[in-house]
Amino acid sequence: MSEAFQQLNQNLRQQVQLYNELLILERHKRLALVENNLQEIEATTTQEEAFIINVNRLEKERLLWAEEIGHELGKQPEDLTLAELADHYPALVEVSRDLDQVVGQLQEIHKTNSQLLQQAMKIVDFTVGLLTHQASNTYTYPGQKESEDNKKRHLMDWRI
Repeated sequence: MSEAFQQLNQNLRQQVQLYNELLILERHKRLALVENNLQEIEATTTQEEAFIINVNRLEKERLLWAEEIGHELGKQPEDLTLAELADHYPALVEVSRDLDQVVGQLQEIHKTNSQLLQQAMKIVDFTVGLLTHQASNTYTYPGQKESEDNKKRHLMDWRI
């Protein structure tokens, strides 16, 4: 097959490897969220940013290879799917399967981590409400007017 297919295969394999490493970080982040370890959450997030930069670089390369393959096949690069490319280059079947698997796992753990973060935010909001004896939420939605009672906020309610 052409060099473009081989380069695309290599690019996708590198993406799978990065996504697998990112999956390990996401699992580590989940543990840090459960343990409420803010330092670990911050450190993990910093490491994730570096992975995202590398994934974006590989994605740009992938688009260039897809454009070249599109010219070879007489199709627009945006019209090509990995399944269709695998028909022309069977070696892409394995990497396609691996990519689907790791992206699915990343989506699941990201969903779990998002839910953990939302629960933590609800706990913080509830705790702040208890400390300030607020009958309403601290934040308003855009366009919602704040009543005069809600504008006065105190960290502690000193009433006896």
